[in-house]
Amino acid sequence: MDKKKKAIVIGSDIAAFILIAIGFIALSIYTKNQPAIRVVQNSESTAIEQQDLYVTMPIEKGWYDSGFHANQYSATLYNNTFNSLRDWSITLEIPNNAKITDSWNISFIENDDGTITIYNTPNQGFNDIIEPNNFITFGFILFANSDNELTNFVIKAFPDAKITDYPLFYVLIFLSLIFVIAVSIQIAINIKDRQFKHRRELDKKIIIQSMKTFTNFIDAKDPYTRGHSIRVAFYSKKIAQKMDFDEEELYNIYYVALLHDVGKINIPDSILNKPGKLTQEEMDIIKTHTSNGASVLKDFSSIPCIVEGAHFHHERYDGGGYPEGLKGEEIPLIARIIGVADAFDAMNSDRCYRKALSTDKIITELKEGSGKQFDPEIVKIMLNLIENNAFRNMNSELN
Repeated sequence: MDKKKKAIVIGSDIAAFILIAIGFIALSIYTKNQPAIRVVQNSESTAIEQQDLYVTMPIEKGWYDSGFHANQYSATLYNNTFNSLRDWSITLEIPNNAKITDSWNISFIENDDGTITIYNTPNQGFNDIIEPNNFITFGFILFANSDNELTNFVIKAFPDAKITDYPLFYVLIFLSLIFVIAVSIQIAINIKDRQFKHRRELDKKIIIQSMKTFTNFIDAKDPYTRGHSIRVAFYSKKIAQKMDFDEEELYNIYYVALLHDVGKINIPDSILNKPGKLTQEEMDIIKTHTSNGASVLKDFSSIPCIVEGAHFHHERYDGGGYPEGLKGEEIPLIARIIGVADAFDAMNSDRCYRKALSTDKIITELKEGSGKQFDPEIVKIMLNLIENNAFRNMNSELN
């Protein structure tokens, strides 16, 4: 996974975690700050039993005392909601001059408007909480001028909600589980990916070291070109980077360039190391290294274009090269890249018949060969690399 994709995945994980956390926090706050339930119940109410919260307050018995009606009310407060209820209270209208003289399971207070508010007795261990689909009972004795039943009530209570009472809690738990599973899978994938990358890097090192060892046999045939194949591979990869090749393609072109001169293994040392001018016959033998290389590599199918790199890197853009006389874009791109890199290293190295050319002379030769021997676009890239001194750390990068 590249850095951009990894950043997106990590960002998504963080966003998901934050959203789930916000969901839990919001639900917790909502649970703790439930608004009060307020129910108005009076003589005109119908189907009281269908309400979520209601009270019945019948007269259990009555008697006369000093000219007043004394009525004992036995009340039941029903909670048909899905939550436990706390801090409940009932405000009731009572006749004029009426007053409560005794009560049980409750406390009460007389209000300035002539009503009385009944509420649970705090910290007494009963009637504090009304469980869902349950009820509590309480009672009181009311002295009044009449024995009419009490029918007008305002009931108020606060839900004692638990976070687990809400379906959203289980949705968040499910999402949390999915999140944990997803993150666990990502961690496992990242571990496997790192192991795979480590193994791939190790395999690449083994491949490169094996190829370098093999190319050293080739380069050893000519002491003046020792290291040539490795340098051409380095230059080719640098050119390909400027052409936006992806990572896999960069490794491929490096491998292909390493083996571009493999066909020289069949060329006699006497020809390769001849200090003077080659005869036409000797030149024809030298030229066979491209076809020989293609023949040697024909079964090397694991690296794309490896045959083309060896076979066509001496073709010319104007069609005057060998072995096929291909022209322009008929020449495979990888061979055109290696052709420029190969020529640059040849000019930049001491040979048995001359010293290395100066940088200015190499630049002149490349410009003059643009569109003739070399692909002009690749020449532009190579000139840019030379001008920016892109090869100054070649030895450290190769190591």
